[in-house]
Amino acid sequence: MSLDHFDRRIIAALQEDARMTVAQIAERVSLSATPVSRRLKKLEEDGVIAGYSPRLDARKLGFPLDAYITINLQAHSDEIIDRFENEIKGNPYVIACHAVTGEMDYLLHVLARDIEHLSQITLKTLVRIPGVRDVKSIVVLEDIKKSPAIPVQ
Repeated sequence: MSLDHFDRRIIAALQEDARMTVAQIAERVSLSATPVSRRLKKLEEDGVIAGYSPRLDARKLGFPLDAYITINLQAHSDEIIDRFENEIKGNPYVIACHAVTGEMDYLLHVLARDIEHLSQITLKTLVRIPGVRDVKSIVVLEDIKKSPAIPVQ
């Protein structure tokens, strides 16, 4: 898909504040409201804009502990992979799960209330998923950069 200068500026504006009105976006990108509205509709239809949601502060919602967990499976059979992925999809504390290359099979992003809660998530759920061989945790000490924005240059 090819995005022109105006599409990119519209996307950048929405990434700053998805609650902007069409009129506000139009003013920001130097177009009138009608073409901005048409472009937004096209970006949504094409799946470039997949939805609108608020950015929440996990700390203020009671989840100050941010961790990454790597998982290695015992084997790569369809049954083990399907069981693992279904368990992860059902775990509300796992906010992202990626199948990765390298020494580990999966990288999980987990939110927890505290270290004891992370321990429960790890020892009571993740290591007990049939087919899981290795689990390693990395606790985030400080966010240096945390941006939900995707580069649109």
